[in-house]
Amino acid sequence: MKRHTLRNTLSTGTLAASLAMFAMTGTVYAQSTAPAEEEAASAGIGDIVVTARKREESLLKTPVAITAITSEAIEKKGIVSLNDAVLNTPGLNVSNASSGRNDRSFQQISLRGMTPSTANSTLTATFIDGVPVASATALNAVSDPARLEILRGPQSAYFGRNTFAGAINVVTKVPGNDWGGNFAGFIVNRGGYDMTGAIQGPLIEDVLSFRLSGQAFERGGSYDNVAAPGQALGDQSTRNVSLLLAFTPASNLKIKAFGMLSRDKDGAPAQAMVSAYEVRSNNGVAQLPAFTPAAAGNVIIPSASNCTLQGLTAGRSATEARVARPWLCGAIPAYNPAFAPAQNTQITPKLGQILADGRFRVANPNKSTDGYGLVREYKHAHLNIDWDIGDTGITLSSLTGYNDEYYSQLADLDNYDTSQLRNPANPTGANPALLNYWDFPFGVERRTRDFSQEVRANYETDTLRVMLGSSYLWTRADSDLLNVQTELVLNGARNAVTLSPPQQSRNFSVFGALNYNVTDALKINLEGRWQRDTISAFSGGAGLTISPTNQFGLPAGTYAPTTEFFKKSFSNFLPRVIINYDVTPDMMVYASWSKAVNVSLASFNTGFLNGSTAVVAAAESIGLGVQVDPEKLTNYEVGLKGKFLDGKLFLSLAGYVATWTDQQNTRSIFIQDLPVAQGGTGAPQIVSGLANSGKTKLYGIELDMTLRPVEGVTLDIATSMNDTDIQTFTDPNVSLLTGLFGDDFKGNQLPLASKYSFNAGLQFDGQIGSAEENTWFIRGDFAYKSRQFVDASNIAWIKGRSVVNGRIGVKFGNYGLEVFALNLLNNKAYTTAAANRILTPTGVASTTAFGYVYAGLPELRLVGLRGTVKF
Repeated sequence: MKRHTLRNTLSTGTLAASLAMFAMTGTVYAQSTAPAEEEAASAGIGDIVVTARKREESLLKTPVAITAITSEAIEKKGIVSLNDAVLNTPGLNVSNASSGRNDRSFQQISLRGMTPSTANSTLTATFIDGVPVASATALNAVSDPARLEILRGPQSAYFGRNTFAGAINVVTKVPGNDWGGNFAGFIVNRGGYDMTGAIQGPLIEDVLSFRLSGQAFERGGSYDNVAAPGQALGDQSTRNVSLLLAFTPASNLKIKAFGMLSRDKDGAPAQAMVSAYEVRSNNGVAQLPAFTPAAAGNVIIPSASNCTLQGLTAGRSATEARVARPWLCGAIPAYNPAFAPAQNTQITPKLGQILADGRFRVANPNKSTDGYGLVREYKHAHLNIDWDIGDTGITLSSLTGYNDEYYSQLADLDNYDTSQLRNPANPTGANPALLNYWDFPFGVERRTRDFSQEVRANYETDTLRVMLGSSYLWTRADSDLLNVQTELVLNGARNAVTLSPPQQSRNFSVFGALNYNVTDALKINLEGRWQRDTISAFSGGAGLTISPTNQFGLPAGTYAPTTEFFKKSFSNFLPRVIINYDVTPDMMVYASWSKAVNVSLASFNTGFLNGSTAVVAAAESIGLGVQVDPEKLTNYEVGLKGKFLDGKLFLSLAGYVATWTDQQNTRSIFIQDLPVAQGGTGAPQIVSGLANSGKTKLYGIELDMTLRPVEGVTLDIATSMNDTDIQTFTDPNVSLLTGLFGDDFKGNQLPLASKYSFNAGLQFDGQIGSAEENTWFIRGDFAYKSRQFVDASNIAWIKGRSVVNGRIGVKFGNYGLEVFALNLLNNKAYTTAAANRILTPTGVASTTAFGYVYAGLPELRLVGLRGTVKF
């Protein structure tokens, strides 16, 4: 293969155009009162209050690329999860694929095409009422929010660390001074329902009010499990409750306290396996250079390979010999019975014993999964205080937040029906505690906690606004790998080595902004944040001994399990300069320059230090060190916002160019570890970590507009083109398949992000009879996202996805009823995809290279009835 040719020859496609609605409706910050929310909801097109700079200002006057969805739009579009919001937001993708599974335990956000290369890295920060949350999955826990704000581009000065690509902020509803409440519920096919309700009112008139809300959500899986007939894959269940207290002891002092508890319990995930190799029932694998082709046996996994690539032998150097490997070139074959999802989900006594064992766990077994699937619990609390100091023009604010999330999940990591493969640990089936067939159950548990404190002072006159503040953020993540297959062989004994090294960071920041009106039309905005991130390195569950002569410059010593042995601080200054000009009272143009830094929890590669000398040598051979430098971004942006056609059209347009340097890319290598007698495990091992081996150019254009040509007709259109251009990239996994190394990747697009997305929606509404409170509406939404590449080589991809939703409803005063259909045309295009190695009883069947793609399956057509009551 010649340099630069892969993208041109294997990634060609037609630019698809599609429509999907994105309502440009109201966004108000957490400190807003209920009357302000009602005013924003009833405002005209573009007359929206936003707080992208943590003060209330008109969307038309805010020189930042912002997309917002109000509670009304969320209701009309049937959004109940972050994935639903993503489908209706151009330039935004979420991947649920990680470590061979595709479920709600993992949500990796890609905004403007910026895809993190590791599950532990966050490029788009998430917030609830402006308070940071460490895990994006937390946003699913907020039921019936007031708004969802999506801020594009670096937001360092106001929102802090990890706003590399942007920020997503969920705003909760604030109770007013009147008693009231609401209830909404829908039922759908496959036994699904969603019931949400809230009650609010004053506890002390004009002083203290509350809002109590809750949700019960169920979705039946869309797909039958081939390995267990009668069982559906993709079942989801959520329960949550939240309480908000709004305290106004004085007219110039506002306090808001919010607490939430959420719990998910899901079944085995729905994902398809598309393999480049064939696996047969006699424990044999065909088409593999390292194996003798099987001459007999039933085909369990059919081969979908349509090409053979000349990959590198080990993926460490461009001068290595080439090895022919089958692979999937072009679009991954569409879902069909040959790729139907199969998960072995039988719980034997021995497997049940392992799941009930609390040793060396980060999650309490009593609150963890007791079978295949996911259990997740999330706790959140925050306190917001705003004090307006008399007539001084000064306002002091404080934001305090705490999050505690854990999940426990068990998956069938081999991802196919292995019931016809002999179990080497129980070949005759004589041991009733073990399966009589080979399987690879694997669990991942993780607990993430964070605490944040921010204080901020604002001063404002007619021409000058000044903001100064400081913040602190502590984050810690603990992980446990339930390598159940190994423990089954070891007679169910839990091993401390399954505990991964904890990850911990401390961030201290000082930030400020100066906004000066040079004239009534011309404004200059200077912003900046100085931050210091301290990242800690920990030993794993087996402890760690570091030699005085170690090649990494680490402090020598013997360290107990999961203890800190090294830390390093990174200091950075992150500026943003914005110049905006009001061309007319209803149209503004702006230009900005900004810098961002990503200092991730995964800034240290410490896992391989706990391995044998062979593991350490393998890590060195692929260029892994202990420390990883922060990623950096420089972003240039121009934009236009305005009203046209006598206020009937609102339009927001933004274009950007950015450079991403010191990009952190995952590197991994497959080795056969040393025998136990020599300090190894005696088993195949995957050695992985991060390295600063990437540089990418990014550019794009984004458009949002809303048109109301006549009374009762609304057309919403949003579209984006978000392109990425890889300049340098090194990943042994990709080199093993493609034979390309280092700079040979230049010109390719980053994976797991759609270059094109185009959304639109059309709504007709009107009054029923003479009563203004009686109304009807008909709404259609169409959402499209273009193809996503599986990895940086751009050889394989999943096709673009289109979804059509429709709704018809009426309201009679406080009562509403509607009929709806989601994914009306039953589109079965995959939602996300990732590559992995095939597992068989004899080890990793595809030797050193990836052998198959596992793809997330979409939820199939849902038809339902929804009712609402307000009181």
